[in-house]
Amino acid sequence: MTERVEHIIKHIHFDSEVEVGKALDHAEELTDLTPEEKNDLAEAFSIIFYHHDHAGVTAMVKMALRAEHLLAGFGCDVVPFLIQELVNADEESAGYLGRAIALNPCHDIDLLLEEWENKTDDDFAIINIIQTFSYFKSKNIIKAMPQILVAAKSGNLQVRAIALYTIGKLAISLKPDSFSAELRMSMFDVAFEMLSDRKPLVRRNAARALGKMQKKGLLLEGQKRKTYAAFKAILGIDGNHNWDRAFIVRHEANYFIPLFKSSPVSGSRYNQSFTVLKKKELCAKTFHFVIEAPLIARKLQPGQFIIVRPHAFSERIPLSICGRDAGKGTIEIIVNTVGKTSGEINALQEGDHFVDIVGPLGKPSHIDKYPATCVVIGGGYGTGAIIPTARDLKKLGNRVVGIVGARSKDLLLMIERLHEVCDEVLITTNDGSRGIAGFVTDALQQLMEQESVGYVLAIGPVPMMKAVSDMTRPHAIETYVSLNATMVDGTGMCGACRVSVGGKTKFACFHGPDFNGHDVDFEQLMQRQKMFVREEKEALAGAEL
Repeated sequence: MTERVEHIIKHIHFDSEVEVGKALDHAEELTDLTPEEKNDLAEAFSIIFYHHDHAGVTAMVKMALRAEHLLAGFGCDVVPFLIQELVNADEESAGYLGRAIALNPCHDIDLLLEEWENKTDDDFAIINIIQTFSYFKSKNIIKAMPQILVAAKSGNLQVRAIALYTIGKLAISLKPDSFSAELRMSMFDVAFEMLSDRKPLVRRNAARALGKMQKKGLLLEGQKRKTYAAFKAILGIDGNHNWDRAFIVRHEANYFIPLFKSSPVSGSRYNQSFTVLKKKELCAKTFHFVIEAPLIARKLQPGQFIIVRPHAFSERIPLSICGRDAGKGTIEIIVNTVGKTSGEINALQEGDHFVDIVGPLGKPSHIDKYPATCVVIGGGYGTGAIIPTARDLKKLGNRVVGIVGARSKDLLLMIERLHEVCDEVLITTNDGSRGIAGFVTDALQQLMEQESVGYVLAIGPVPMMKAVSDMTRPHAIETYVSLNATMVDGTGMCGACRVSVGGKTKFACFHGPDFNGHDVDFEQLMQRQKMFVREEKEALAGAEL
């Protein structure tokens, strides 16, 4: 090692931005470096890529980028060393090393391909090599495309994903005339096939590759039509409403689909307007809505729920579904004004739009054929939520009895609809103004004395669900309750809706909302529901509804 190189290297080993900066300054001033000096410096400066935490440290990121360009300027003499470092590097370091190789005027694609052949059993090395190909902007990278296309169908998820990413990146980076007609066809065939891959990351990168190929004008008319149809299917706007379940895939399709037609896709992100088609007042402060939401209507099952926002600055709240029509693309909800957001919903008129509706969320209700009577119990506006489950229980040949309760006859909801899906409907009112005077548990007790009951579903106020569960427990009747715990995101990420079931913590939005009523810790649930009562009252008092 020469003296001038040794002097520079001493600075690099200090974990100091200032010292590393001095080393780079001196190295950039050197001229007439021998191949040995270049390799000594390359080995020393590559340490910066490994031994410094660049995340969030702007100065060191700049140092690493300077080192990257310095090594690229050393030419062909350092490429073999850089490639050997590359195949053993971690993800972040591989990025710096790969760009140094791609920026190198040597552009020795053959050495990279040769190393690929030597590392056929090392997926991590192959991933780093393919990623390096994505940084090239010279036409001779085309000679690597056959192997990249093969890698796009590899058995390794990460290899497939990075290969498809690189196909898209090169489609944008290179001039269109760099790709022969045969190569364009192969690129399209592979990317289009991978749209059906089982892994969302691969499908996302396949959609991105096709979008970038279209952006650069590489697709033929027939390929454009096929891709456009595929993107519409991914977004659920092809008439079948059977969209891709992965958001990252839908996001790519939604981003690129305007390139395939003269005007952008209208409507909301997945072409659902969430328009209020019908609104009907059922009783004081309680309304029934029919909403246009074809994608949700297509997938919705009994027991699942949605989370809605009526306006851009509204709170997100969960709501049960009381009906759907997959053919018409509509869902139905019942909303009682108990807080600010429910009041905002009930202020909407026919023709207005919800800003967004997410769903279907949660797990479907347990529905099976039972040897004894099935009972569905609704309290208050929970009556609407039992209708879909009652309908499907009856379709399986069960005898279904509905029990509904309210404080008075003026507050009874959806009785006619419940008659349509039940063999018998029992009505209770606290004041005796209609049906049995008392509570739903009184009607359930009478029914249990008259016939064998094998299944109970209760949806409504927590005290009612607790009372029903307490009544059926001694008889070992299969009992489910739908828990309306406080929710935020609705997908199990935040943990706000946690409940105790069978001594274990569960998330109502993800594991439920239906749970075995005999296992639910109702006391804890009622305590948690009181946590934000004051804030809810203050928000409602200050709302302009």
